[in-house]
Amino acid sequence: MENRSLCRVFALLLTVALLLPLLAGCGEGKGESSADGITKLSFREASGYDYLKKLDGSKVSIRGYMATSSPVDGSFMFLMNLPYQSCPFCVPNTSQLSNTMEIYPKEGDAFTYTAQAIEVVGTLEVAEKEDEPFTDSFGYEFNFKVVDGEYTVLQDSDLTGDVALWQRIASTDVVSEVYRMYDYVNFLVAWPTYYVNSFTDENGQEVPGYYLYAADAENFLYNDGAQYNYGYKDGYFDDIIGKIEAVDPNAFSDLVANIRKAQALAEEALAELKNGNYTMEYKYVEMFGKEDYIYTLNRGEELTAKLEPLYTEFSHWLGSWEM
Repeated sequence: MENRSLCRVFALLLTVALLLPLLAGCGEGKGESSADGITKLSFREASGYDYLKKLDGSKVSIRGYMATSSPVDGSFMFLMNLPYQSCPFCVPNTSQLSNTMEIYPKEGDAFTYTAQAIEVVGTLEVAEKEDEPFTDSFGYEFNFKVVDGEYTVLQDSDLTGDVALWQRIASTDVVSEVYRMYDYVNFLVAWPTYYVNSFTDENGQEVPGYYLYAADAENFLYNDGAQYNYGYKDGYFDDIIGKIEAVDPNAFSDLVANIRKAQALAEEALAELKNGNYTMEYKYVEMFGKEDYIYTLNRGEELTAKLEPLYTEFSHWLGSWEM
């Protein structure tokens, strides 16, 4: 099952420069240039396309961690501000990278993996247009990359006081669970845009795909073991918050507030499905080459508009932790 209709919307969310600060007290990059002309870049600033475009071609530095899923040949690395993160995070149901930068070495060089915090120095290369991102060999999309990159391992004395707290929550699976939570909420507000792709069966026959029916959406939510079965159950959101507060009862209050707002939206969107607040139209679907029923949530645009700022808040919170 796939969904790509929100890719453009969420990609824009992650490249909007005017993000509302959510996490007071975390380090922020200032975009300041050092005496040697290197601009210090932060993960927060990297979410603003307009800001990055002004630095296109400039030499920049950025601190983070190399993901273990970076190509084994060292041809490039996924750099994230989250330690112990094995895979790049994407905006829900898209290939748009979130809290992740791609770093490429100098020609002829290759990166050697390290689990330690590092500082990368290289040249910033920004996509010509915001809606025409780069695409890597894995199919991930991103609006910028750092090329001719080199890295040095940071010492403990180089890191900010927030890092110990950040590493405590990063050593759990909480951040991955919040991403999974947003996958669930996104499904609730936009299930008619999800589809099962065409495939070839065991007899070699092409089976055309289709956009989800309301019954399909319910099956994905209510059947034990189904893809989104976890989210609607009692205590789901409370369990995530409990894990966060077990790390520190007060330090992540902004994240907890964000999850509560996502919970309220999820309950609102789930009620729309339960109450049958949708319409359907039988029409030709070009992507699958057949006529079929296409569903529309009566309040789909409204619900999606409510989700956008919530995910922006979370993305901004995630990018606010700097070393």
